Amino acid sequence: MTTILLDLIVVSVFFAFTVQAPEPQLKDADGLFAQRDAIESLRQAVALTERVVAAGSGNYEALWRLSKYRYYLADREPDKERRAKVYQSGADVAKKAIAANPNRVEGHFWLAANSGELADLKGALDSLGLLRTIRKGFESALEIDPTYESGAIHLALGEMDLKLPRLLGGNDRRGIERLEAGMKVGPNNAELKVALADVYTKRNRQDDARKLLQSVINDNDPLRSPNEISDLRDKARKKLEEIKY
Repeated sequence: MTTILLDLIVVSVFFAFTVQAPEPQLKDADGLFAQRDAIESLRQAVALTERVVAAGSGNYEALWRLSKYRYYLADREPDKERRAKVYQSGADVAKKAIAANPNRVEGHFWLAANSGELADLKGALDSLGLLRTIRKGFESALEIDPTYESGAIHLALGEMDLKLPRLLGGNDRRGIERLEAGMKVGPNNAELKVALADVYTKRNRQDDARKLLQSVINDNDPLRSPNEISDLRDKARKKLEEIKY
């Protein structure tokens, strides 16, 4: 084998490892995100994914992850102004993910999720312009994969229908139907159960509400971190105490 041929093989092998480099980095970021109860692990997940994007390897997989991780990081930010900036940055990178691949669910979902939290921070009057982005994002995600995030799309759209006035697209009946549809595709979604239990309680369906809340306490939700499921179980216990027999 000639020296030139050997050199070509070495270069080819090096190039193969180089182009594959982002994949193990994203796996590392996923591992850090799984440990997000520790805020430093969450920050490292964000920083690592940002480096992958900044290095020119800003493929779809890196972009949607960065949007998701920033969403979770913003929720842990105590300063309101800083929190809004992180949500906005999460929305911005989700738009890039959608541009990279509009046929995948993640970009649409995390654009809507970040935009929704940003709208809550801004308040009703200042966030009217975001409503179309939020609804369109969740509806696009629903069309692509209604099972994504274990019924979270149904939860988001259902809560919009229940909270918004009819003039802005709210619809109580449709909102309940969406939450119930979410339970069919995400029966372990503890956050969805708590939300639906609230609705049932207000409509004098206490028995149904109690069953949902008890299942939050007893059952596991694979999507939640230990702290997240603990918080949801505390809410469920409190709501159970408030429901009168």
